[in-house]
Amino acid sequence: MSQNPKELFGKKILIVDDTPANIDLLYQTLSPEGYKISVASTGEETLKLVSQIKPDLILLDVMMPGIDGFETCKKLKKNPETASIPIIFITAKAETEDIVKGFTLGGADYLTKPFNREEVCARIKTHLHFQVLLNTSETQNKKLNELNDTKNKLMGMTCHDLRNPITSIQGFSKFVLGKGEHISAESRNECIENIYAASTNMLELINDLVDITAIESGKLNLNIRPDSIINLAQEKTKMYVPLAENKDIKLHFQSQKVPIFKFDSNRIGQVLDNLIGNAIKFSPSHKNVTISVSSDESQMVCSVKDEGPGILPEDQNKLFIPFQKLSAKPTGGEVSSGLGLGIAKRMVEAHGGKLWVESEPGNGADFRFQIPLV
Repeated sequence: MSQNPKELFGKKILIVDDTPANIDLLYQTLSPEGYKISVASTGEETLKLVSQIKPDLILLDVMMPGIDGFETCKKLKKNPETASIPIIFITAKAETEDIVKGFTLGGADYLTKPFNREEVCARIKTHLHFQVLLNTSETQNKKLNELNDTKNKLMGMTCHDLRNPITSIQGFSKFVLGKGEHISAESRNECIENIYAASTNMLELINDLVDITAIESGKLNLNIRPDSIINLAQEKTKMYVPLAENKDIKLHFQSQKVPIFKFDSNRIGQVLDNLIGNAIKFSPSHKNVTISVSSDESQMVCSVKDEGPGILPEDQNKLFIPFQKLSAKPTGGEVSSGLGLGIAKRMVEAHGGKLWVESEPGNGADFRFQIPLV
């Protein structure tokens, strides 16, 4: 019975040897270990076969007709697609010069004939396990680099997007302080309103940054409990009525019967905040925004539909990617961090659902998300 760990089962090994007896012995030794075995008898055949099967390890005979094992190894190591495949040389003579030459060309190890079964299995298992660890390390390094890039983007965007509201706060507060008691009540109130608006924009941006950081680091926590999506969507609609009225936009709420089901009301509330807020933000005056909730046997579906300018096809692919700036601009000069939809999408996906948009330029946009009822 094989002693290989699960991570090594199904690993592909290419045996390259022109002696059938050697191939047969290696096949009988390695096949019970759960490896997938392929065979080549020449260097030329090996070079063609490697690109097709992409083996995890190659057992390569040194002495072969045509190009020998050393030359075959040299060619494999020159090719970026095959350079990382570990090669164990098979040789009938354990000459130091040959061994050193094999290592110099990029060989990982060597086996001498006649073979010792236990040694063959042990050496192959060691190199395959090392390759697994190396691949895991490379994957982790890639993720770390991606997280570092995200961090740099966050820092860059934070500095850029916080500079304007901070400058506004400083400017208006300095103006009020400088005027002292000589400033009119109307001017003072106007300055305070501007300071409040700028600080609100800063807080929204900081909240978005906290959420996207939690998402990117895999630390988005959900508090799942039975709740009513109808009540939640209705409350959110009422909350945005004053903001909509300021732009002469009418909000409409529609619902069909949706059973109580388990979800995180705070997180889905954030999703609704983003979708309803965006619909108002990007809609011209005297338009309508309709929030609707419905369900079928397995899914809850929520829609936020506006009558704005719609979304260009080339922008639809970038909508849910953080840090993307699109061609559409808020109609009332509102601030947009470019993070909200990406956050909303990830929050819906954390519930096992999906979020998408249906839109044609000139015909508004319909943002929809669905969550499984079970």
